[in-house]
Amino acid sequence: MMETVKAALLAEYSVGQWVMVFFLYSFAGWCWEVALYLVKERRFVNRGFLSGPILPIYGFGALSILLTCVPFKENVLAVAVIGTVAASLLEYVTGALMEALFHVRYWDYSNQPLNLNGHICLLSAVTWAVFSAAIVCGVHPLFQPYVALVPSQAALALSGTLSAFAVIDTVAAVRRALDLRALLESMERYARELESLHGGLDSISDRVGDMVRAFAGRVDAKQEELAAGVERITSARDRVKQMMTDKRISLEEGARERFAGFERILSEVAAFLPDTAGLREEIAAAKEKYDRQSEALRAARQERLGHAERVLRANPGAVSARHSVSLAILKREQEENARERRAQRQARRTERKEERAKKRQG
Repeated sequence: MMETVKAALLAEYSVGQWVMVFFLYSFAGWCWEVALYLVKERRFVNRGFLSGPILPIYGFGALSILLTCVPFKENVLAVAVIGTVAASLLEYVTGALMEALFHVRYWDYSNQPLNLNGHICLLSAVTWAVFSAAIVCGVHPLFQPYVALVPSQAALALSGTLSAFAVIDTVAAVRRALDLRALLESMERYARELESLHGGLDSISDRVGDMVRAFAGRVDAKQEELAAGVERITSARDRVKQMMTDKRISLEEGARERFAGFERILSEVAAFLPDTAGLREEIAAAKEKYDRQSEALRAARQERLGHAERVLRANPGAVSARHSVSLAILKREQEENARERRAQRQARRTERKEERAKKRQG
């Protein structure tokens, strides 16, 4: 059976010519995706997992459609159905494997009706059906004779060169994706450590409040003033926690604010506590650990952020079930950086225009 299929394939094209067909459809898929973003977002996005202008999922999809549907090319409905099944299976397996390896879903249909784990959906299936019919019954027969005209040796040399570039690009892309995964994992670890830190700071706040209350119970004249002090301690803690819950500040910003607040609070209540030296040492040790962890995360970000930003720019719809919060933070930072770069470019263009205007006036 395999020998029959192989003979049928090689009767149409040589190996090199089939590889050329793969790259043609990969490039066509890249053009399609770029055009979609130009229409929807009014901006150029170099779409895809790779840096080069190809989307291999389209190339493999086209090959799977051609290899499974050509025997049925006289029946458009059969082509659409078989092509949809073959391409959807490929899309699902590819998406699931990439998510398992990189912890990021590079395309996501979770919000689409009748989706399967977010990897495929009814709309994508309909799209593959249209593509299948168009490729088998329209597009491929048009350029099939031109591909066949390319000499086998020339096709082999060209396909080998393109494959070499694609392999290099793929290795670099995998490294970028693994860097993004490592960065997301480090951010998740840091977030867990910060949550533990906030728990420790809550414990310190509660102990300070209990100590002040105990003192107030023994000194009736100061009870009202001390009760107000306890209220300030509690409200400061609750205010920061509420801001973190509402996402108005991050865990990191909340920790910085709480460390600054502790210094003020301890200064206020120091006169009413038997000994604040132990508390101050505990807070200082927590802050030292926090600073050390923050610096480690900053170093990791600095090392990997460039690669991560490239991945996110090319795949703006990427999501992550494992690292959803960290990925959202990275996306927000990337958007802020992009806005800042656009503002800088606009400022430079304005400055150059003003300089040219001054020269003309002079």
